[in-house]
Amino acid sequence: MALWGGVGQVASIAQLAGVDAFGLISMIVEAARTVKRNRETCQLLARRVRMIGDLLQQLQSSQLMQHMATRNPMEQLEETLRHAYILIMSCRESSYLHSCFTGGKQAERLREVQNEITFYLQLFPLVSFVDNTRTLERLMNRDRTTCSEATAGGLHEAHHSECDDRLRKKDLEVTKSIHAQKPGEEQTEGQVMDMGELANLIGGGKGAQLLYFSFSQILAATDNLSERNLVGNGGFGYVYKGKLSNGLDIAVKRYNTSSFQGPEEFRTEIEATPNLLHKNIISLLGCCTQGGEKILVYEYMPNKSLASIISDETKRELLKWCKRLQIIKAVASGLAYLHGHSHMCIVHRDIKSSNILLDHEMNAKISDFGLAIMLAPNTTAEVTVLGTYGYAAPDYVATGKISENADVYSFGVVLLEVISGKMLFYTKVYDDSLYRGLLLQDYARMYREKAQELVDPLLDAKGNEKAQVVECIKVALLCTHCLPEHRPAMSEVVAMLHGIQIIGL
Repeated sequence: MALWGGVGQVASIAQLAGVDAFGLISMIVEAARTVKRNRETCQLLARRVRMIGDLLQQLQSSQLMQHMATRNPMEQLEETLRHAYILIMSCRESSYLHSCFTGGKQAERLREVQNEITFYLQLFPLVSFVDNTRTLERLMNRDRTTCSEATAGGLHEAHHSECDDRLRKKDLEVTKSIHAQKPGEEQTEGQVMDMGELANLIGGGKGAQLLYFSFSQILAATDNLSERNLVGNGGFGYVYKGKLSNGLDIAVKRYNTSSFQGPEEFRTEIEATPNLLHKNIISLLGCCTQGGEKILVYEYMPNKSLASIISDETKRELLKWCKRLQIIKAVASGLAYLHGHSHMCIVHRDIKSSNILLDHEMNAKISDFGLAIMLAPNTTAEVTVLGTYGYAAPDYVATGKISENADVYSFGVVLLEVISGKMLFYTKVYDDSLYRGLLLQDYARMYREKAQELVDPLLDAKGNEKAQVVECIKVALLCTHCLPEHRPAMSEVVAMLHGIQIIGL
């Protein structure tokens, strides 16, 4: 923020300190009408600031606005509005000297302020939702002795019909009912998310598209986290199948909060996944952080993971080459999107067949972004080595230096698994009567001249399918090259696979 001062400012930050948010909003809207540079951007910013004003008007009577966790964001908003006003005023200056001083930094600062304003546009409707929910809970507690359960359900429907438009995901309608508390159940204050924690989770405008579930909704959807609904587990915690009140099937991922890596992975998923809009990326629908819980709610994938298909001979036999090739292309497309997403590159860091999920039509989607990191394109970073042995690129494991070609290596391993029908450590080689276990990619290099030795016997490839399989093996061997600079980019992999036509679907 040190760069905000400088040239020809009409008012300083200190001079604006006594002006409240409503006063600043009026000043910004008025100033934006007469800007001479960055006119379109300034007027867009003014429109968003006016929307903030409308939201603040609605929140004036909110008791929640008296809480410290809500006052802190309000104070930060006023600081952002002061900077916005000074920046817009600087865009009214037209002198050559002023242009020389500001240069391209002005547009960059405008973008920074727009991002901050967008964050508050996302935060304040949630403040209102939380306040309305708490008011409803107080009314329900006061009238519980005279109010029947049916009446309480009616109150819930009335309340949430008002809030639905604010928090509805574009293609998903979820009944946001909060069940009436029964004796012995959790405290009323635990029915809604703590605002301080909410602001932390969606910091910087991330997570804006998420729905926020109460823990009671999670319990209702999963039959109290019943073991009958348990569909997976690991070091992170457990995954349950659930069903929302509108009949939508969901997957509920409950993190083990005592896990060293769990909270960080949870935060990473919250920040990264909602902004990834691609048909081959899993959809994160919402989350729950009530009472210290760390729960993510995803779309449900009925055919589970690619690993579960590969490791099951009966299921694998039904997976003909045309469908395997479709899965391969889908994963490649999803990864290419991650690596070319916006102006940053997202490196997944844990691509493996168990993190490739399949929907009812066997369409593949990349999941589990808990280890993902963001990099500038074509750069490397030195990080703590995390991931899964065998899938992680050897150069990354040895040096801790990560780039998008680490994902390329992992994709190559998954591609070999799909072709061979063997999991990573399944391969067994006998040498001089001694058992020796090899990684699949090492086995593939040994038999690169005998491609048929690598192909799943259950695949039963015919005609031109055999040539397609051989081409895919070549792609896999390129991707798993021991030298990262010799691996293709995922965009190049997509192009190579695009030339292999899917026949028979």
